[in-house]
Parts: sequence; C-alpha cells; structure tokens
Amino acid sequence: MPAWGWPVDRAEQRTFMEITLADLMILEPRLCLSGGVDGAGGGERKPDEAPVSWAATVRTTVPHLPPLRGGELLLLPERAMAVVGDDLEALIRESEARAVSGVVLPGARSRATYPGSVGLCVLHWDGALTSDIETDINRRLTECRGDLYRIGTELERRMADIAAAQAGLGPLARVVSETTGLGMAVVDAHDRLLVDSRSEASGSDAARSAAAADGTRLGAIERELTRGAALVLSPERPEQRIVARFLSERIAAAANAALQRDEAARPRGSQRAEAAARLLAGGAAASEQRSLALALGLDPDAVFFVAMSDVESASTVARALSSLGAAHPAGGRNGRRVTLVAAPPRMASETLAGMMREVTTRWEDEQGAARCSLALSGPAFGVASLPRAAREAEFVAAMQAAGDVPRLAASFTSAGDLGAMGLLYQLRDAPELRGFISEALGALPARDQRGTLRATLRAFLESGGSQVDASQRLGIHRNTLSYRLRRIGELVGRDVADPAAWLTLHLAIRASDMLDVVVEER
Repeated sequence: MPAWGWPVDRAEQRTFMEITLADLMILEPRLCLSGGVDGAGGGERKPDEAPVSWAATVRTTVPHLPPLRGGELLLLPERAMAVVGDDLEALIRESEARAVSGVVLPGARSRATYPGSVGLCVLHWDGALTSDIETDINRRLTECRGDLYRIGTELERRMADIAAAQAGLGPLARVVSETTGLGMAVVDAHDRLLVDSRSEASGSDAARSAAAADGTRLGAIERELTRGAALVLSPERPEQRIVARFLSERIAAAANAALQRDEAARPRGSQRAEAAARLLAGGAAASEQRSLALALGLDPDAVFFVAMSDVESASTVARALSSLGAAHPAGGRNGRRVTLVAAPPRMASETLAGMMREVTTRWEDEQGAARCSLALSGPAFGVASLPRAAREAEFVAAMQAAGDVPRLAASFTSAGDLGAMGLLYQLRDAPELRGFISEALGALPARDQRGTLRATLRAFLESGGSQVDASQRLGIHRNTLSYRLRRIGELVGRDVADPAAWLTLHLAIRASDMLDVVVEER
C-alpha cells in the first residue's frame, strides 16, 4: 500500500446534505477552477456534479492522505506538495480511487502542468493555502448544512399547513418566498405565468421579464410539473442557489399538489359568474387576480372588454358580443347585466376598434325597437385593468340612463358616442378639473340647488345660442328664458350671450354633470 493511503470502509461512509463543489465555490469565492491541469481545464468532472462532504489536508508526514470516507475536498499545500514530489500523480490517482470529490492546488502553482483526472475536479486557491483553510471551509460547510436543515424544516411545516388548508399555488409561492428567500414562479404548458412571488404588485410582462433575467443571472433552478407546467426557483443572492437546488424537488411536489387543488377548486356553474364579478371588482393582489383568471380558463394577459346592458337574455348579449370574443357572464350592477369579454389573442388594435363599431351598430339595428342599451368599456390589457374597464362601462351606462349619451349602444373609447365626456372622465379625480368648474360657473352650482338654471344654460348652449330653439326645448316662454339667462350671467360673472364664453361654459356644465354621475356610481 502506498505511504499516503488509508483503507476506506465504504459501509461507514457518512451521508451528508448534498452540497456540491459548485455550491462551495459560491460560499468560498477563493476556490476557483484550475485552468492548467494536464491541459484539460481542471479535469472532466463538473463542480455541480461533485458532492462534497468535508475538507481534508494532505499531510507532510506518512501517511500523506488523511482518513477518507468519500466526498472530501483534498487540500494540497505547498509544503505537502514539496514532500510528495514526483509521487503527486500517484497520490491524485489514489485520491480518485477513494472517491475524493476534488483536489485544491496552491494558486501560485495552479498554472503548472499537473496530472489530471477525469474523476476529479482540480481547483486552485486564490492566495496562500495556509493550514487554517481546512477549518474555514469546514466551518462554512457546517453553517450551510445548518441553514439548509433549519430552512427545510420550517418550509416542511408551513407547506404541511398549506396542504391541510387546501390552499393553492398563490399561498404556496408566498410561503416559499418568505421561508427561503427564493423567488418562486410557475408557468403552464402555454407559457402563461400562473404565479410569481416576486411580482405580487404587477403581472405585467415587463415585471416577469425582469424576474426571469434575475433568475438567469443568478442560476435559476427549474423543475417540470404535471400537465406541462414548470417550476422556476430564482435566488436573489448567489448563495441561495444552494437552498433552491436542495429544496427544489420537495417544492415541486408541493406545487403539483397545489395545482391539483386549484383545478379542483375551479369555479363552475353559477360560481363562474361570481368569480368573474370578483375580477371586475378589484381590490385583490395582482397574483390573486391572475390566479382567479386562470381558474376561469382565461389568459391573464389577454385583452378584455366589459359590457353592461339592460337586456334580460344573457344569450342575446353573448351573441351580440361574439365578434369581440368569448362572453362570460359577470353578475349585475345597478339593474344591468354585466358581461366580461375575452378577445382572441394577438388581435390588432385597429381590428378591435372596427369590431367595437360593428357591435354597437348591429345592436342599434337589432335592439333599437326594444330600447335596450349596451355600454362598452375600452380595451383592458390584462386582468389588472379589469376594474378600470368595469368603471368605464358603468359610466357609459349611467350617461345613457341620464340621457347625456343618446345612442343605445355606446363605447367608452368612441368620441362619436361620448364626445368630450370620455376625455373629462379621465380628469375626474384631478383637482384642476374642479378648479376649472368652480371658476367657470362661479356661484351658479351653489345658488341653483334644483338645477333649473344649469338645465337652462345647457339647453341654450346645445341650441347654438338660439333662444327660440332653447325655449322650445325647455317648454318655457322666451321672456322666462331671457330672465333666466340674465340671472345665470350674474352668477357666473360673464355674458352668456357672448359666443366667446360658450365653449368654456359648455365644458364646465358637462364636466359638472360627469362628476355628478361618477359620485352616484361610487
């Protein structure tokens, strides 16, 4: 037996949490792959394929090899190499036979030609390979294993709670992120993001792309799930990749179970309308919105519309909206039927606009005699925009009910349907708009509690300044109209018969009407 060897009892090999040389190189940056060993770039074995148990140092006395049980990282300081001399090749071969994971050579000598080995990773130490390096490496390994045990135990406990509560992917992703510090994402077979713990506030493609870029840079761990889905665990710090790799199979098993629970909990029958209504109501986190959409079989990143109608038949609404996309009943609001429409994928904006015009025109033709109204929102890009779209449709419906929009079928984005009201609606929460109304109308709103004078001003302006047409529209005598116009002029502080003031007054009156409708709808 060579002087450097100790017998190895394979039955007594200890089982360690599988930390690889690649992991250890993250924990200890002074460990580097050697680029000059036997011209093979450090041997053919890859660091991420080499589990490491402990660090051990070659001795300067016989036997040179310490007791080995397999998986050790063998350190060869300068002094030991000088003593071993020409027997270095035999020592490396013997180390390989005893299942050593890798050999570390001094940094100053790492570029020399040393005998390589296809079964060993040959590394070098960036700096002096002193006697305390073994202790430092073993301390890092012990701390890492302690962290893995602590995190793994806590994660198992919390995932058991999730399973007991029959919770789905969303809660699981939050628990994984909170317990491990890892980003957890799951995509389905169609590459749709089901959940992403790091983009709770946004489900946008940009947020997901940024998360994916971070994961790629730091070495994301991917695992296949059932039905073509995939789990992606992304470390926020390089050392967290060890945690991701160590726990990935257990998290994947929990993710498969959560996917099955989500599938079983998918709303059916009347519950679908309730779930669609929750999508429109908003108030939930972005990830919960996405999960709810997927539970309904909807693409969370699709283009949606919200429609409101006073027609009784759901099939009538669905048929009328069929050219825009698939219609999903979403309950009712203020006595109106609400429908969520999911447009076909990759539909151009110009095509959508043309389809909306086609829908409103056909509705006028088919439902005009019944005087049934249809209010359409603008396009909502992704489920996060659905609450906004619902408010738009509700606003259009309220304007129709108030007679401010004469068309039975109107779209929020059509200037021909809403006129300036669509633009004013965008400013509904701006203090500047209220300031404009106050300055333009002066004391009129405060002194006209019954709204008679404002209705008179509106009729006069919409009649193009014709007192004859305005008095006929209002059903009052011209003298009464003249008196009211003089009174209005006193309250607003300008001559309402002056055409230069008409645009400002008309916008202020319309904006005031719009705010009244918004307050009522809220």
